[in-house]
Amino acid sequence: MELKYKPNFRKRTNISLVIGAVAIASSMLFSCSKVNDQIPFSKLTPDEAFSTPERIEKSAIGMYDALQNAEFLGGRVLIYSDVRSVDVNISSYFGNVPTFNMLSNNVYAFNCWSGGYRTIFEANYFSQNLKDHESVVGPQVAAGYYAEAKFIRALTYFFLVNTYAQTYTFQADAGHLGVPLILTAAKDGGEAIDPKNKVPRNTVKEVYDQMIKDLTEAAAALPVTSGDDYNDRSRATKGAAHALLSRIYLYEGNWAKARDYADSVLLSSYGYDLDATPADVWSSGNYQSSMERIFSVAMSSGDNPNTNNAIGQHYGSSGRGDITISQDYLKLPNFDRFTDLRAKPLFTYAISNGDTTAFYTKKFFGASTVDAWVPIVRLAEVMLTKAEALARLSPAVADPEAIILLNKIRTRAKAKVLAPLTQAALINDILTERRIELAFEGHGEFDFLRTHRNIPAHGGVDEQAWNDNAVVFPLPNAEVERNPNMKQNPGY
Repeated sequence: MELKYKPNFRKRTNISLVIGAVAIASSMLFSCSKVNDQIPFSKLTPDEAFSTPERIEKSAIGMYDALQNAEFLGGRVLIYSDVRSVDVNISSYFGNVPTFNMLSNNVYAFNCWSGGYRTIFEANYFSQNLKDHESVVGPQVAAGYYAEAKFIRALTYFFLVNTYAQTYTFQADAGHLGVPLILTAAKDGGEAIDPKNKVPRNTVKEVYDQMIKDLTEAAAALPVTSGDDYNDRSRATKGAAHALLSRIYLYEGNWAKARDYADSVLLSSYGYDLDATPADVWSSGNYQSSMERIFSVAMSSGDNPNTNNAIGQHYGSSGRGDITISQDYLKLPNFDRFTDLRAKPLFTYAISNGDTTAFYTKKFFGASTVDAWVPIVRLAEVMLTKAEALARLSPAVADPEAIILLNKIRTRAKAKVLAPLTQAALINDILTERRIELAFEGHGEFDFLRTHRNIPAHGGVDEQAWNDNAVVFPLPNAEVERNPNMKQNPGY
């Protein structure tokens, strides 16, 4: 069912959600800071904010504003996965995060947790208020809005559970502790601090099951297109929900469903295609017209996360420049940095005393360093997901369709064609290709952990076993102390 409206994500507003006193007490009860303390929030009641179709539309956009949280999907949570991997050098800016010696009072862990749950709170709060005012827009349009809220909640939970809990296959039944599932929002400050809301952690399986439920239900109501290029890449669509489902099933090791949902993106009429060159994906003028971008967190100069949080600032050589490319990445097998179009066209470097001292990615260089869009999922990832799923489903031989998908991405980059002969060789080539193609997009540590590969020693950091206590973030100590039902991760 396609929606009968054409949302305009670019018309930002601050009347989106009426948090008021609730926000003070509840970003899922984990933070004492407000979700948003701008004046319009204190001037509108829920009845006023949801009184007309136009205001409900603006309130829905508010969920995407929450998705831009400077400590979470403004870019930070992707950065944390990458700086704990080996394709970038150790960045001192992030303290103990990249060196795997965090403490439970780590400020990055606290801010990331709070940022993620603030986003979930806004999605839940929007849905609850829409339910009370559904007649304003009617059930069909409301179904689309509910779907957007579920998409945002599932996307947020994906990064939370993979940051604060061991990977899905850490235990065979995924019964190990994940993160708390919060599916409703407190109506006021009193309810927010009620002891009944001091909830325990759900299992990783429960979190994944909820993500799958949310995305499956969302996909049924989301549009294939809104008729607007900007919104089709920065607002939830059917293709975005299916792409995230393919990723989630890949993490579960459910190869058949990972393949099937990848197919729903690749073989549908959604209109996605690889851009002509890798650099085209990252051109600022192409953010909203790229046929490869399936979903990104859109940024503008008016709503950027700021100098210390924007993803372009940390990666960009003209910004803070905190994160540089490692030699481990530059020397990856099957990657010729002199001819591969994912190298020189997407690299820049600093020179000191005549010598190259640091390489930087230009993936976030096309826009200003504070308004680069944060990449969440694009077609190249979906193709590699299907390739890996096919390879793992074909133990006897190197699956020929998987090889074709792998080489389609390599050919686009003018890299040499690969012809692996065995399943093991093919899987290894695909995992290497993910590192080459998806570098600096938040897949770094996650890909090592889900495939049970240790994180190699690098930059003075010892090798980290894929199932070691230190590979996941600690829960914020303040939350564990105030909630007797909240159990800390082992080792913290």
